[in-house]
Amino acid sequence: MSAGAKNVDQRFLGSWRLVGVNREEVATGKKLDTDAQQSGYISYTSDGRMMVIIARKSPGKEDEVTCYAAKWHLEGDNVIHDVEIAGRAPWAGTRQVRGYHFEGNKLTLSPPVSEDYIHGSVTRRSLEWEKV
Repeated sequence: MSAGAKNVDQRFLGSWRLVGVNREEVATGKKLDTDAQQSGYISYTSDGRMMVIIARKSPGKEDEVTCYAAKWHLEGDNVIHDVEIAGRAPWAGTRQVRGYHFEGNKLTLSPPVSEDYIHGSVTRRSLEWEKV
């Protein structure tokens, strides 16, 4: 691993609290889930392990929890989560790719543009985390 990659790795380490979620339909630009309350934590360890849990409450909908544990590493501008166990069984054994960006004590993770299992439309999503 290059010296630059080590510096980036070090910035991931520790626990982060979810402070914002943005979700929009690609076709229309419509903002989705503006009334949803979401909270969560993500942690990265120096031995290449990570865990995440996100609780989501939306008026008139069933509460939802997303959680998984994975091995993690960097590939270019992406952090890769190789999921080993997940609350949503089909996610176990998958590779979750997230673009990332650091700004101060905040980390933004962005999955690829894809069909959203909640809305059934193609969406762009980003999750903003603040270092605990």
